[in-house]
Parts: sequence; structure tokens; C-alpha cells
Amino acid sequence: MTTSFPQSIGMSASWDPELIKPAGEVTGTEARVIWHRHPDYGLSRWAPTVDLERDPRWGRNEEGYGEDPVLTGKMAGAYIEGMQGDDPKYLRCASTLKHFYGNNTEVGRGWKNSSIDPRNKYELYLEPFRRCIEESGAEGIITAYNRINGTVGPPELVMKGTTTAGAGMVRENMEISESVIMKQADQKMYENKKVHGESPQWIVPAGLFVVQ
Repeated sequence: MTTSFPQSIGMSASWDPELIKPAGEVTGTEARVIWHRHPDYGLSRWAPTVDLERDPRWGRNEEGYGEDPVLTGKMAGAYIEGMQGDDPKYLRCASTLKHFYGNNTEVGRGWKNSSIDPRNKYELYLEPFRRCIEESGAEGIITAYNRINGTVGPPELVMKGTTTAGAGMVRENMEISESVIMKQADQKMYENKKVHGESPQWIVPAGLFVVQ
């Protein structure tokens, strides 16, 4: 049993990063306790959700911190700092941001397309991720399912060395330190639909690419 806190959207309504940081500390501490009891569970936590809540019909708005990218970055960043701790060498646990990016729908999220112009892309959708990575040291991200402007977003927008326009934006521009996680459903989706991923041999290393 672990501690339950108000939903993220509720905590964000406080507009108080110092209030949310202790919640992250509890989450990180309990993650450590669970890891000591069950080492195979690992120390990566798939949180926080930094998708912008731009549509009340999404169905998962309670997971995020609001529609404002600055507020989302600040509040989620405080939670991350609490989760990971301030030890110069060891993390309490590793935070993993989700879902990168333009993820704003639940039904049909595996095939729908997010049409995003450059200004909205950088000022809205990418800004919470940038803040959480650069200012609060988030350790990883989880890719979204949706297409972006007609092109499958992950993992090509994340990896270095790919040919898609804008590829490698996280690793090259945001300096993320650890991993990009691509869920198993993502791998199956790209393989079955033959979209950019011709085989599992391409999909697996693309979906989980860890900086050594």
C-alpha cells in the first residue's frame, strides 16, 4: 500500500510548487521501499504526465497539470525534484515524462493525427517537456502513439541520427540524460502497420534507446 494524493490537476490548482514537491518526495521514498522489497520492480516511475489539457473530452485530464505550459512545467518539475531527490550521486527514483508529444485524445490514439504548427509545437506542446528536462532533470520520456502532422512521431523525433525532419530534438536540444521508453503496444503498432518500422530489428532499438 502506498500513499494517495489528490489528482495532479487538483494539486496544480494550488499554484504552489513548494506544496507539490513533498508529494514527490513521498512517491520517491516509497518507490525506494518497494524496490528494496522487490528489486525486480525497478526504480523507474512513469510519471509525471505533462500533456497539456487542451480538450475536456480527452478523458485523462486528471493526470496532467493544466492547459498552461509554464504552470505544467513548474508544477510537474517540482514533483520530479521531489521524486528524484537532491543527492548528487543517487536518485530516489527516476521520473519518466509522458506522453511525447501532441497526445490529446484517448479514443483512436493509435492512428489519429495531431496537426501542430511550429509556434504551437514549441511554445505549447514541447515547452513542458523542455522545462521538466532542463530545469528539473527528468530522467526519461515515454513516447506517444499519435502521428504528428501526418508522420509517426516517436521514436524518430527522439533519436539521433535519423533522417526525419526534426529528429533527435530531445537528445540534441533538451539534453535528456537517460532513456526513451516506447511501450510494447507502440512496437506492435509500428510493426503491424509498416509505418517507418519495417521490422522488430528496427523498432526495438528505436523504441528503447539508452545513453551509455
